[in-house]
Amino acid sequence: MTVRQPWTPYGFDDWRQHYPATPFARAAGGLDWTGRYIDCWERARAHLPRATVVVLVAGLYSEGLPRCHGDAVLALRRAGYRVLRLPMRSSRGVVAQGRHIAVTLRARLRGGERFVALTHSKGGIDMLAALDGDPALRARCDGLALVQPPVGPASIVDDIMGWSATPAPDGAGWKDSVARQLLRTRWVADGTRDISSRRDPGVAPMLARLPRELHCVHAVSWSIERSSRFDAHHGRLNARRPGCAHDGQFYLEHQVLAGMPQLCLPHLDHGQPVLGGLGFDAGRFWLALAELLHASRPGFAQD
Repeated sequence: MTVRQPWTPYGFDDWRQHYPATPFARAAGGLDWTGRYIDCWERARAHLPRATVVVLVAGLYSEGLPRCHGDAVLALRRAGYRVLRLPMRSSRGVVAQGRHIAVTLRARLRGGERFVALTHSKGGIDMLAALDGDPALRARCDGLALVQPPVGPASIVDDIMGWSATPAPDGAGWKDSVARQLLRTRWVADGTRDISSRRDPGVAPMLARLPRELHCVHAVSWSIERSSRFDAHHGRLNARRPGCAHDGQFYLEHQVLAGMPQLCLPHLDHGQPVLGGLGFDAGRFWLALAELLHASRPGFAQD
């Protein structure tokens, strides 16, 4: 039996071997924070004040994943943090979900508690919408991490919904037809729309005007194998654009938030941050992200 090696954040540039046609370049001008994240991963020490609340925000369809963020919650609570896992609904688009996040956080934060937000996929865009629309809540946020954010369109969704010119792969026509009917239901339609090319027209301007005072970092990734059945479309994305890197759901360049500090992570499938799998330690991953948000704040002195 083959023993799988634990996941590590080393080796992002190996994408060139697997996906040589990828239109991607690391962030310039000091915005590549991958090395900083690796330091936090290796240091395995938590400087984030224990009084800081850690808010976890998952992405689209996560309400149907019983194990979603389970390892992260355990690791963060063992480290001494109060953790708030916000309820998500795929029936909500970005704006509606953002409003719901703001209302929920205002109700659940105690007194003058401050928080950092660790988010995945659409949950990151939703959290940005919440903070963009609520300056008072934004003032209490000490950091926001967005992992694999759907900045560009989900090509898979566009294809299934018939919003692209790419034909369905052989044998996938009936599957796409079934999926299309499901994605049009009221339980997921608005959320699904907002990761596609037909998203709410207000989302792109919001992403372009990120508040300067908001301390943020985002993580992009690629993978060559799926870690679960959730959001895993490796074969289809490979065939659609041969040689172009993706995480099983989004192409690499469609995860990039221009002007925001960036982490470049290898062998990270889209479902792994919230579900684990393939030797991935989700608890350590999110704990290191919380540490990075604290360690990268102005005035932090590492001991």
